Amino acid sequence: MSLVLWLLAAAGPVGAIDVIYFHLWKFRLYRRPQSRGEEITHIIRGFVAPAIFASLILGRPEGLFFWIVAALFFIDTANSLIDVMIEPASRAPIGVPPAELAIHFIGTTMMGAALATYLITGWPTRHAPQALAPWTAGTFPSWLTPVAWGAVVGSVLLVTFEATLVARYAARST
Repeated sequence: MSLVLWLLAAAGPVGAIDVIYFHLWKFRLYRRPQSRGEEITHIIRGFVAPAIFASLILGRPEGLFFWIVAALFFIDTANSLIDVMIEPASRAPIGVPPAELAIHFIGTTMMGAALATYLITGWPTRHAPQALAPWTAGTFPSWLTPVAWGAVVGSVLLVTFEATLVARYAARST
């Protein structure tokens, strides 16, 4: 199950590049009324992904916690599917550049790998008593926990900033 944390730790910067460079800086999607749906999918992901990551930092989800984290993964997967389906209309007439499509492919692949790894490695604990079982000492390097919590905080701050911009420009257009 520790591999799931490593996969998520690697996927985080990929998502951050997508949001910071493509959404906020290059295309300023928060200003485009036709991009609101896409922005909403990214805001949802911006809260769901750190919730998954934070849950796993706290320990191995067992019993009910296994199912809660699995549900968060499935919400993220459905949300990503919706994002891909609405993105072409959101970006008309500018389109989605190949570099951003590549980032989406990489991020989606990493999240899919994290989900599959989570289900395979966590499945035996699905009926265990409800717990976030502590990680065995030495499972992760000592620097990982503070870096991981920093990533969670950074992600929440970024999505809050993005959501604020979306709300601000939505209020101006009504």
